[in-house]
Amino acid sequence: MTATISAMDLRRRLGEVLDRAAAGERIVIERDRRPLAVLVPYAASSVADETEEERRIRIEAAFASLEAFGKRMAEKYPGGPDAATAIRMDRDRGHSVDR
Repeated sequence: MTATISAMDLRRRLGEVLDRAAAGERIVIERDRRPLAVLVPYAASSVADETEEERRIRIEAAFASLEAFGKRMAEKYPGGPDAATAIRMDRDRGHSVDR
């Protein structure tokens, strides 16, 4: 998600804006309705500087972590639904993020 804020508003609401950025929001900072800078979460800035090899390693680690999580859940809830079915069930019960 990207939001826009004027430099003047940024001065007045810095704490709130930093909290929003830390929560994952990208914030465009404008002066005279012209974009000057973008405030992004720290993790996003470090990803921009990584090499192709570092990116590949990070992505493989994320998939390995998801696979391990899936195995833990299968052990904890034997016979439970697969992830796609669980998401559909949750959506059908009205637990959508769009609300």
